[in-house]
Amino acid sequence: MMEQEKGMAGLTEMALWSFLQPGAHHNPDISALKEAVNDLCQMTMQKTAGQRKNKKGDISWDNLERVKFTIICEAVLLVLSGKLDGLE
Repeated sequence: MMEQEKGMAGLTEMALWSFLQPGAHHNPDISALKEAVNDLCQMTMQKTAGQRKNKKGDISWDNLERVKFTIICEAVLLVLSGKLDGLE
């Protein structure tokens, strides 16, 4: 691994670690979470399984990883922000 790649890997690990630290600045994007959940629901209910590119309204299953990680990241931010505590 080149020296620059090692440095970038370290920065990425540090950014991911700081993202999960309690007390860090957590600002969840509720609209992004809602949109990703709605996309996931649409993907699971569409009749074409996202295989017909010309079907208006269908979401390609190529987007599944992006949708899943958006939901995961925004849900983690929501929990760490403490904004869910009022719902319990």
